[in-house]
Amino acid sequence: MKKNKKKNLLNPITVIILFILLTLGISTLFSLLGKIEINNTYPFSFLSQGTYSVIDTTTGDVTNELVEVDSLLNAEGIQYIAGNLVSNFVSFAPLAVLLIALIGISVMEKSGLLKSLMSLFNPNTPNWFFTALIIFVGVISTLISDVGYVFTIPIAAIMFLLLKRHPVGGIVSAFAGVAGGYGINIMIGNVDNSLLLYTNYASKILDPRYDVSIWGNIIFMIIATILIVVIGTIVTEKIVIPKLPRRNIEYDELIILQKKEKRGLWMALVMAVVLTSIFIYMIIPNLPGSGILLDKTQSGYINQLLSSTSYFQLGLVGLISAIILLSSVFYGFGARTIKNDNDIINFITSSKNNVGYLILLLFFASQFIDIFKRTNLGTIVNVWFVNILNTLNVSGLPLVVLFFIFVLIGNLFLPSYITKWSILAPSVVPLFMQSSMTPEFAQMIYRCAISSSNLITPLLAFYVIYLGYLQIYTKQEDVITIGKSFKLTMPYFLFFSLIYIVLIIIWYVAGLPLGPNIFPTM
Repeated sequence: MKKNKKKNLLNPITVIILFILLTLGISTLFSLLGKIEINNTYPFSFLSQGTYSVIDTTTGDVTNELVEVDSLLNAEGIQYIAGNLVSNFVSFAPLAVLLIALIGISVMEKSGLLKSLMSLFNPNTPNWFFTALIIFVGVISTLISDVGYVFTIPIAAIMFLLLKRHPVGGIVSAFAGVAGGYGINIMIGNVDNSLLLYTNYASKILDPRYDVSIWGNIIFMIIATILIVVIGTIVTEKIVIPKLPRRNIEYDELIILQKKEKRGLWMALVMAVVLTSIFIYMIIPNLPGSGILLDKTQSGYINQLLSSTSYFQLGLVGLISAIILLSSVFYGFGARTIKNDNDIINFITSSKNNVGYLILLLFFASQFIDIFKRTNLGTIVNVWFVNILNTLNVSGLPLVVLFFIFVLIGNLFLPSYITKWSILAPSVVPLFMQSSMTPEFAQMIYRCAISSSNLITPLLAFYVIYLGYLQIYTKQEDVITIGKSFKLTMPYFLFFSLIYIVLIIIWYVAGLPLGPNIFPTM
């Protein structure tokens, strides 16, 4: 009976196809309901359209924009779907960065570099240390773009295998670190730079003299990062791993480092230091031949480094993969695990054999996410919440809690943190300022809320990387359903959400500094 139940589980690809059909049906239904007229009124118009404020990021002007649900069950919609099948897949961000990242990761694994690095640790090092390390690296990786998803998840799986632990534990903890820690960090990163623009312009709607500080969340972020790593480690060790099936898995053995492995590690270290130094020099301004990865058209170093048009941002995945690849090659030559160029090519191509299912997942996920975005359903949901906040006329702690909940739910339908903040900021930031709360505090609440619900939304583009690796490292007769993938992340979602909202309330009530000379209240 149990076996039959497993066979009847829907494959994630099938579920994604059903999500597409459901999206098409709901968008059509909402569009039709919005056109129903009763007594010269349209009582269901809120289902099909909404108006929100838009900030011109060049001039700072605020205008109102009407958004309508776009039904794709018509000739124009079908043409759109058919005409964008290829472009959606080719331009899907997770696809390209995954393939580039795997070039470096595959050679790192096959050459034995990762195994030798793990062997450097004391054999008595507790398992929780590696779990905490994975989650911490996942959070830190969010400093710059989404590289953590494509590097941390596969490396974490390999690390858990080397530790003779179920690789799913590594995959889930890595995803929890990257997705659940996306809005926090111990340093200023891409998220800060992206949100600052809208927060600053939104603050000037009420006070033209107010300047939002890019360091305005740093103290809160450091404390939150430490707590998320601690709580994430406890959840992994005490809740997630004990529930993983105990079965025979092929584990690699850690080794006692011999002369050749030590030689390889030294060669890899030298190469990594040289390449990293060159990399760093290319982002330092005003030195001879330096700064070539900066976008010199931007004003200010932070913008030159972290803007979406900087060469640093655009080439980061390739640069990291190149450092890993060349360091692994030098390790291989030193440790005699690589003898010629054919070995390198074979290492790279062998890794690609394991990702066929993941590529297929990426194809269908790219179609689903694009179709959902095209319908404007996610935007409409977030506009609802903006209107509710404005209508309720709440302030103080109720406003703080409601805003956190609304962002958390809205992020499930629109996980693009920049797009969503561009919709929310023009209304929410002035609302907070009218309640004598700082724009930086509103931004901090927003960051915490999106971090929590990143863990449980299938519309997060990089969620499919997590889902695909769960399947790769699970026995073929088992199906990792979308429901099971979220069941694994649900404990992190619940505990992270609780930690975030408790921290926010403590900061508000106690008036603790969010950053240097920046507090929750004005």
